[in-house]
Amino acid sequence: MYILVDSYSEANRDGQGALSSANEAEVGQSFTGTAGYLGKVTFHIRKTGSPTGSAVAKLYAHTGVFGTSSLPTGGALATSNNFDVSTLTTSFVLRDLFFSGANRYLLVAGTKYFISIGYTGGNGSNKVEPGYDSSAPSHGGNYGYENGGWTAAAAVDACFYVYTVIEGASFIFNM
Repeated sequence: MYILVDSYSEANRDGQGALSSANEAEVGQSFTGTAGYLGKVTFHIRKTGSPTGSAVAKLYAHTGVFGTSSLPTGGALATSNNFDVSTLTTSFVLRDLFFSGANRYLLVAGTKYFISIGYTGGNGSNKVEPGYDSSAPSHGGNYGYENGGWTAAAAVDACFYVYTVIEGASFIFNM
């Protein structure tokens, strides 16, 4: 069972990043954690061309001013399972990236984090495009992208959902 921690709706999308060997390696968003084990993140993404290989989501510690200059700091605290980018469509869809085993990081309530999606395959014509809002962003955090170094984008918010998971829970409902 997954519990929503933080999000910014895909209904706000008006643009997209570009993940490939010719563009950004990672893009993401700062958010505020709640107590629980990180279970999955959902990004609003599509492909252009025919990219192959895997994308992953990463959770980082946060540095900077939340909502203005938020960026990841240090190495990844958790990395999702691989996601085969060739299965994406050329239309935007919500796609889950799951965290399992030791990568089910225990989030601390009220702590700021940075969640990203990364893909380093493809090229300028074959890429993965995560959606964002650059016209009227209203999430408390901010977007950032990595292209030889991280850059914060205060006037952009990624379309994303972060969830915790109840570990070991088994639910049976009889109707």
